[in-house]
Amino acid sequence: VVTDPPYAIGKDTWDEFDSLDVYVEWCDAWLAEVRRVIGTDGSAYVCGFSEILAELKARSARRFAECRWLVWYYKNKANLGRDWGRSHESILHLRGAKGGGIDVDAVRVPYNAHTTRYPARVQAVNSQYGRGGKRRDRWEPNPLGAKPRDVLEIPVLCNGQSEKTEHATQKPEALIERLVLASSRPGDLVVDPFVGSGTTAAVAARLGRRFLCGDADPRYVGVARERIRALAPPLTALA
Repeated sequence: VVTDPPYAIGKDTWDEFDSLDVYVEWCDAWLAEVRRVIGTDGSAYVCGFSEILAELKARSARRFAECRWLVWYYKNKANLGRDWGRSHESILHLRGAKGGGIDVDAVRVPYNAHTTRYPARVQAVNSQYGRGGKRRDRWEPNPLGAKPRDVLEIPVLCNGQSEKTEHATQKPEALIERLVLASSRPGDLVVDPFVGSGTTAAVAARLGRRFLCGDADPRYVGVARERIRALAPPLTALA
């Protein structure tokens, strides 16, 4: 499951709730269904603001075996207020079983300049820089790149970009792609109960995954349908 639910910040009618308590109870109810469908070999990525996800994480502890906290960091969003400008959102990675991890090689990132200049020295067998069971005289970079961190630096979408739709809170494909690659393989089913602009479905289709998506707002189901039709492979399920 990869999903970006309403944040209860009044972006549209679908984002309005009577109170924060009502919103949290609503999230708790659909997260119970998410836990049911992922079984023991699946996981779920849930986007949101940290101040809300903190409570959802605490409630989810009784249902999910593990939870990792990711940060989506962006530097290109204007600060139009008179306070600290928001430059990140959070993502909960909820897992159905312990020790599942992710497909590290699918989401490796470029090494930074400091790492590639790491001085030559003997590395311990269990060093994070080692690549095998034998001691090495020099650290050898993995040809696929460095292991991923839990902070994902990806710009927010701007008007005029080819993937931008009319949706007010659309996530960039580059962000969703990393989540899909990390926790699924070609042919796997990716589910998004809040499809919005269709980003999860579009990314899943492009990466050779099946997808099952829906939304309570028929306007955005239409937006997502058109977006997926333009990609070529026919819809798997979008309702």
